[in-house]
Amino acid sequence: MSSALTQPDEIQLGPLELGILADIASGLACSVIPDGQDGFEGIAPQGGDLRRFARLLHTPGYEAWLIAWEAAADLELHDHGGSQGAFYVVDGALVEAHADLVDLAPLQTLLIGAGEGRDVTPTRVHRVWNPGPARAVSVHVYSPPLSSMTFYDDQPGTFLTPLRTDFVEGAPEPGGAR
Repeated sequence: MSSALTQPDEIQLGPLELGILADIASGLACSVIPDGQDGFEGIAPQGGDLRRFARLLHTPGYEAWLIAWEAAADLELHDHGGSQGAFYVVDGALVEAHADLVDLAPLQTLLIGAGEGRDVTPTRVHRVWNPGPARAVSVHVYSPPLSSMTFYDDQPGTFLTPLRTDFVEGAPEPGGAR
């Protein structure tokens, strides 16, 4: 005889609602100490990537990441492989240029400062970067946990043409998805 209590891996969870993901992101952000005390001192960016990241938690229903963005760090236009999510800026500022794969429209740009967050629907594509001059720190929560990220062209004439898909397992590859 088995039950959900004795075999939790067999529980089938759907994606958590965006509001819940935003609450998780902002709650985890409260545990991060800004002003350089974010736990990344011993983790150097690898390759040409100006971001450093650490998985905060992973469950069957969602995962959370802490990301430090050095000035000029930039993650090109991408989706989250059908996952939805939320991110919350702990320190500094990030810029998000976003569009939707279903409701096609030009990219819209928004500055997101410390103490602010954004929801990311499953059809949203976005480019995120740190405009500088200081490092930014953010918490990102995805449900279900990421399995892939597709990167898109942002040029006129080929806008939203898929360029490549990175499959995500565990920690991301330097310069890759997250």
